[in-house]
Amino acid sequence: MAVVMGMPPADREAIFNRVLELTRGGAHQEVVDLCSGLQDTIAADAGILSLWGMACFHLERIGAAAELFRRALDAAPEDRQIRHNLSVALVRSGRAEEAVAMFATRAAPWDGRAEDSLPVPTLDAISEDYDGNPLHQYFSQRLLSLYQGAFPGRRLRRVLELGVGTGLLGTRLPASATTVTGIELSPAMIAKARERKIYDQLVEGRLPGVLETLDGPFESILSSCVMCYFADLEPFFRHAARLLTADGAFLFSVDPLDDAGEIGVTGPGEYAHSRPYLRRVAEASGFRTVAMEIDVHRGAPGFWCAFKKG
Repeated sequence: MAVVMGMPPADREAIFNRVLELTRGGAHQEVVDLCSGLQDTIAADAGILSLWGMACFHLERIGAAAELFRRALDAAPEDRQIRHNLSVALVRSGRAEEAVAMFATRAAPWDGRAEDSLPVPTLDAISEDYDGNPLHQYFSQRLLSLYQGAFPGRRLRRVLELGVGTGLLGTRLPASATTVTGIELSPAMIAKARERKIYDQLVEGRLPGVLETLDGPFESILSSCVMCYFADLEPFFRHAARLLTADGAFLFSVDPLDDAGEIGVTGPGEYAHSRPYLRRVAEASGFRTVAMEIDVHRGAPGFWCAFKKG
């Protein structure tokens, strides 16, 4: 916890512990009331400011949360979690480019090595509660909204989904989807997706290599919150070019990097990609950019991307 000038350490610790206790109890309004009354004395304490910001965020006071996270970052400029929280508040408050710029400060340049961040046991373990996470529900709807906006009037028919999870996206596909194929690494996830009786074929395997086993043509390839676990996206575009029809659509989401870079590492086995990089690898595989929108991704901002073959 950052030092609060002129305030005894014991008092600072007592305030922090009380705010933390209230936070853990979900007493967000009490946190706000307590911190508001002590704001002169906690003005430079990154820990308390962060908890105060989270309380405002939970109370849907997003602008206030962003300001508090900004103050916390001023007090602890190297804190990556505060940067993440600030990016979340910024994208939620409509400050999209600021959110991307802040999120990108968490990234280190990719050194060319790939790291597996989603081992099968981890995926299997989260399958049980996967559908209960509001973000997972949001992913699927957001991708379909992107499709509708990028390709107005176009109907989804032959669909390939990369990383189906428990099949939430499949439940939202329109009746026009005549055939739906899904790929998933986790046996537990696939079992839940199969229970929905939506997918014509479910293939268990690791991306992107498993795409070698498929034959097209598909009219659309969809993937939400999967590409952020891969550094080099060129193989995905190469396979998409082979599997899609002449005017096929390829839509996915990624964590964002600022335009000055290409690929960044944001955590073990987690990567961010810039818009210039995405456009470059797309064009090299015969795709053109239709849309690239900034919106909530995995809580923090992300790029929601739509490309068209040809």
